[in-house]
Amino acid sequence: MTDPDWQRDMLRRISAEQQPAEEPAGPDDTPPASPPGQPVAPAHQPQPQQPPSYPPPVYEQQPPYQQQHPAYQQNQPRADWGRAAGDSGESVFDRFRRVASEAAYLIGGSGKLQHDVDLIATCRRPIAITRRVGVTSPVVNGGTSTVTALLSTTLAAQRADRVVAVDVDPGGAELSRRLELTRGSGAIEGATLVRSDPTVPALRSTLAAAQSQGARDVGLAVVDCPGSMFDEIATEMANTGHCTVLVVPSVPHVASYCLQQLDQLAPAGQDVLLNRGVVVITVVDSSTADTARWLGDAFRQRGLDPVLVPYDPHIAGAWPLHSSELETETRRAVLELAARVVGIVTQAAS
Repeated sequence: MTDPDWQRDMLRRISAEQQPAEEPAGPDDTPPASPPGQPVAPAHQPQPQQPPSYPPPVYEQQPPYQQQHPAYQQNQPRADWGRAAGDSGESVFDRFRRVASEAAYLIGGSGKLQHDVDLIATCRRPIAITRRVGVTSPVVNGGTSTVTALLSTTLAAQRADRVVAVDVDPGGAELSRRLELTRGSGAIEGATLVRSDPTVPALRSTLAAAQSQGARDVGLAVVDCPGSMFDEIATEMANTGHCTVLVVPSVPHVASYCLQQLDQLAPAGQDVLLNRGVVVITVVDSSTADTARWLGDAFRQRGLDPVLVPYDPHIAGAWPLHSSELETETRRAVLELAARVVGIVTQAAS
């Protein structure tokens, strides 16, 4: 081998060792074909890197402020507080309030429940034969119709027998207005309303006709005497009745006149008030409360313990009367009056 041939042969070997061998392209390495009209990106252009994905952050759930601080929760109003599931719409506290109000109605402001129970028991005493009660006043229009209506309806609500209210003033018909919605319709509450002409024979006939079903049918007959305590109807009831209710209004000048009339009574008339009488003081206006107290002291000095019927807006402006709308103190005063009347007539019967 000549020298030039040897040198060329060595150069070919060196160049062959320095040139790297090309790797065949795989099927996944083939660059995707570009759509027509788009420039072809160089194969070696770097692709943008996607940020690493991490799971969403989990925060610790904190309890609400009301649970962390019970005092705050107790001071906040709660909807349907105390309402039981499946209840009829009345919560426990609503029932408690209703029961308390019913107890307050029975007990009244004084809290003497036993006293009220005793009064009701007295009102329900059995009466074998009709007892007559006359309601009169030393003055005309002294409030006898109102007291007759209150007394008769209260007695009728407590008794099993009939209670008759007799209106002896067909012209004025004040008692009928207190008891009826319309004239002739009958009393709206338990009492039986009858009318009589203002004469003694007519009154006797009316009382006899009221017992058409027998002597035991009517327990009490309450007669509204239309005039003063010195007319014939009041005198008849004072002589033949079993109890007399004397009504004195709290108007100052009328109260003084009534006391003067009582002081002029004959001994027989004074005995009627002391033994078979009940004095009722009616407060006709809230401004006459002092006069009513003065009247009460004056009667107690004369040996009479009066029943005070306080001022009641329903009595002052309602025609007819509705017992359910009377004030609590009014109901208790009328119950006291009814018990005293029944106590007198049952003592007279024995």
